Amino acid sequence: MAYMLYQTNKKTGVVYAFQAESYRDPVTKKPKSRRTYLGRVNPETHEIIPKSQDPGSRNRTKIVQNEAVDPMPADLTSQIARQADEIQRLTRENAILKEKIHQIEQLLSQMKEAVSLQ
Repeated sequence: MAYMLYQTNKKTGVVYAFQAESYRDPVTKKPKSRRTYLGRVNPETHEIIPKSQDPGSRNRTKIVQNEAVDPMPADLTSQIARQADEIQRLTRENAILKEKIHQIEQLLSQMKEAVSLQ
């Protein structure tokens, strides 16, 4: 059975969140538990800050402060540009096909009129 466990550091007051799971040890036949660290608990919102984003975590991604960061990488920007070009090409092709359909419908209606006159 899994459950949430919150542990407070008495010195710093930081609350840590764990997921605990109870199981029975097959050798000793006694109940034991496993804990999985989830992250810190935000004191204001009471949300769990995942361990990868936790400022005190060793495996966090490095945060660059006071540095302008391009919101979209170059490869993503080029991919968006290619998709926009593809959309324009398909829109033109769609317009051409609609015009051909219109011409075929007109020709079909003329043929129907010719057949009905005979």
